[in-house]
Amino acid sequence: EIWNTVCSRAVWQPMGFVYLYNILQVGNAAWREFLRSLLSFSANQLNGLYIIASVLLYLGIMAYKHYFIKWSWRTVYVFTTLLNGVFSMLQVLLIQGITFGLSPFVFALGDDAFADFISGIQFLPTTIMMVHLCPAGSEGASYAMFTTVNNSAYTLSAAISTVMLGIWDVSKETLMSGDVSGMTKLTILTTFIQVSGVLFVKLLPRTKEDLASLHADQYSGSKVGGFIFLTITFLSILYAVVVGVLNIVKPGWAGESR
Repeated sequence: EIWNTVCSRAVWQPMGFVYLYNILQVGNAAWREFLRSLLSFSANQLNGLYIIASVLLYLGIMAYKHYFIKWSWRTVYVFTTLLNGVFSMLQVLLIQGITFGLSPFVFALGDDAFADFISGIQFLPTTIMMVHLCPAGSEGASYAMFTTVNNSAYTLSAAISTVMLGIWDVSKETLMSGDVSGMTKLTILTTFIQVSGVLFVKLLPRTKEDLASLHADQYSGSKVGGFIFLTITFLSILYAVVVGVLNIVKPGWAGESR
């Protein structure tokens, strides 16, 4: 039953979008080091960012439930992706010390914590879609598989962000010396990578009705699609595990600050 499920175009096409989109959400892995080292954020301030981000994540979920639920899934993703690009580019201003008179901490709330608000808006449509993909009789196993695909893409994205630290010198020593050119370039690159996720939005059904029509198409099955779907999922998990182990046993292997 699971194999038949992943072979359906109604499954591998939208989940392919979820995977591609999430894997492109590559963050700047040196950002926290920048806040600590160059802006001298205290542990309380960093924890405050995490707390506020969690609250904004919840508010984003509520915003979708009450305001964006009538929007098509594609529109939600295009809007939130472009908005996330704007907030991400604000990081460049903070790196250059342009905060328009605001304290760095307050400015960081806008370009850092609000990203979680956007993630909250995207959370419900993705969850709703995955629930509708589950076949009768194997809902639990199917939903677990879909969330694994979703989470494996996020994990691989984090692993890629670690590898990208070696592109430019963003070590603690370099930042403390006042050289933020690498930090600026890395932030711009990761922002463009994140926004590029909108290029795949046509893989996503517009609504639940579009998803149902894909299910109803008797010619939508593909064993090749199902095989590729599962293969990429397992390879992503394997790669993320390998990178995680290397980060533990050989810190700095990717060229990042130890």
